[in-house]
Amino acid sequence: MTAAPIRVLVVDDDSMAAAGMTAVLSTAPDLEVVGRCTDGDEIAAALATHAVDVVLCDVRMPRMDGVSAVAALRDRAAFLMMTAFDDEGAVLRAIDAGASGFLLKDDDPRRILDAVRSVAAGDAEFSPRVARQLAAWVRDDDRAVARRDAQAKVAMLTERERELAIAVVAGASDAELAEAFFIAASTVKSTLNGIRVKWGIRTRTELAVITVRAGLA
Repeated sequence: MTAAPIRVLVVDDDSMAAAGMTAVLSTAPDLEVVGRCTDGDEIAAALATHAVDVVLCDVRMPRMDGVSAVAALRDRAAFLMMTAFDDEGAVLRAIDAGASGFLLKDDDPRRILDAVRSVAAGDAEFSPRVARQLAAWVRDDDRAVARRDAQAKVAMLTERERELAIAVVAGASDAELAEAFFIAASTVKSTLNGIRVKWGIRTRTELAVITVRAGLA
């Protein structure tokens, strides 16, 4: 039996950007664009009309911006945020609001497709440039208690788990990790899941934050 496609709602006030993103998503047989919105204030109605797994949402929009939409609607669908700007503030606000991932619009189309799949599966995804911003932000947070807690968590890991955690901080996807470490993608997934279980966390973003805070990356 063929699995049901991942249902995506595209939200962008730029009609050309929305059309381009829809075209990218349409190249993947396991993804289906079920609707498009031009502003964050249209998302609630779209979610009531369509069954949606992932909202692929622009950050900057004229009425309700993407971050506000995440904060209001994150319990109804997973949000994967996108922006054309390398904006550290937007990254941090989106993550704090509950976004499951953050990409830049000029990221490789394959990374965008993989990110949608990861977010639909309950994971988090962010591009390498976003990962660098996240790492810089965490390094600036010098709270001693948080640092000691992170170091204690890292001490639970095997050498391979530490290596993979460091690579995640750089924004590597599961496929890139598998290629770099000469292991199967399923092994990458199970190893990262093992780290999350040990640390009592759910997302890739949390994994990256703890790894950087511990001083590993």
